Amino acid sequence: MNTIFRKQLILYLGILIISLGLIGVTLSQVIRTYFIEQREETLHASSARISASLERYFQYGILNVIQLNQEIINMQQFLDARLIVICNEFYPLMPSQDLVNYHQSMEHRELVPLMAGYSIVSYGTLDGIYREPFLSVGHPIRVADHVVGAVLVGTSVAEIEAAINEIYRFIVLCLAAAALFGGILIYISSRAISRPLHQINEAARIIAGGDFEKRISVNSKDEVGQLSESFNHMAEGLQEQERVRRAFIANLSHDIRSPLTSMRGFLQAIEDGTVPKEKTPYYIGIVMDETDRLIKLANNLLDTNVLNESPITYTNFDINGLIRRTVLSFEPRATEKNLQLHCRFAHESDKVRADYDKIQRVVYNLVDNATKFIQSGGEIVVETNVDEDFIYVTVQDNGPGIAKENQDKVFERFFKGDSSRNEDKKGSGLGLSIVKDIVQAHGGSVRLESKEGEGSMFVFSVPYKL
Repeated sequence: MNTIFRKQLILYLGILIISLGLIGVTLSQVIRTYFIEQREETLHASSARISASLERYFQYGILNVIQLNQEIINMQQFLDARLIVICNEFYPLMPSQDLVNYHQSMEHRELVPLMAGYSIVSYGTLDGIYREPFLSVGHPIRVADHVVGAVLVGTSVAEIEAAINEIYRFIVLCLAAAALFGGILIYISSRAISRPLHQINEAARIIAGGDFEKRISVNSKDEVGQLSESFNHMAEGLQEQERVRRAFIANLSHDIRSPLTSMRGFLQAIEDGTVPKEKTPYYIGIVMDETDRLIKLANNLLDTNVLNESPITYTNFDINGLIRRTVLSFEPRATEKNLQLHCRFAHESDKVRADYDKIQRVVYNLVDNATKFIQSGGEIVVETNVDEDFIYVTVQDNGPGIAKENQDKVFERFFKGDSSRNEDKKGSGLGLSIVKDIVQAHGGSVRLESKEGEGSMFVFSVPYKL
């Protein structure tokens, strides 16, 4: 039994037992008080009716024997009560069989108020008058404003206690049934809460061991279900990161191995004399190109790490001026490939609050990416649009475009489409990943729109400073 389940079960069962115990005790006291009060009221009513009958008898000599007998029978059948009529000298006129000695005087301090004209309620044997404890209710008999006697109606306390005990037993059975069903529900509820937590714990152990395929199946919509769903999302994210990491290592290994293998082959051929001396400068030039490729790859890896760790240095600057200077740096390459470069700005000057060097890197990477794949005689347009909060920079070309199945992957590290691997020999597959990291670090966004054969358009945003 796991710890959470045990703690919940003990806690909830303890609360249930204490609650039911308090309810049982309170209910028992309330019922006991109510039952006794009801019995007293009933005895009061019976003694008052008999007293009234006897008052008419003593005053007028009229006695409805049938009515009196019926009242006595009702008391005996429904109340199990006993009737005693005593005179004003405390001697019994109609003794009960429960008296120890019905010939002796019944003068007792608890009965004295009767002869003063007051009703009484008494518990006990009245100093041995009764054989056992009784609940007695007395009512005086008055004739012409004089008390000539009293009616004493009583019922055995043992019988009252027996009736109350029956009620207690019923209450205990009800509480026991409630405890049983409550315990079952608590067990089920505790198990329902602890089971997914236990599954999450086990899944976390498995994922920590490197298996990111583990998922949790929980159908509830409560907080535990939401936690399980979040855990599954986390596991999916870790699985995706692991996939990216493996792809990263595979691509990195490929991009490092290829130039190293090529360089080693050419250098070995030069060393062995296989390459004619007149072609040695040509092959050394190839080796130098491969060296540049490795240096660029290392720089991009370093830049990626620095971008992730270095803070953003915010300054206010004219982004249009930054774009002009960056685009001008591509004129030699544009001239070589016969490309047309155009800039279109929303305003003559647009101030932004951002990191100058990092935004320059974004613009450079996007323009550089466009010049790599656009055909000779193509066109690249860089333009800006402004709203209340952001300025949007668009880099658009009329090149070959990007396949639809690759458009969601272009911002992944080391991703290079099949066509780009053939055309971009020196690319590392990190340029667009760096763009995305920088833009998101500024609180902006970047998106791609492209159709094969019609070109591509990259749009990124940065906060606009009026």
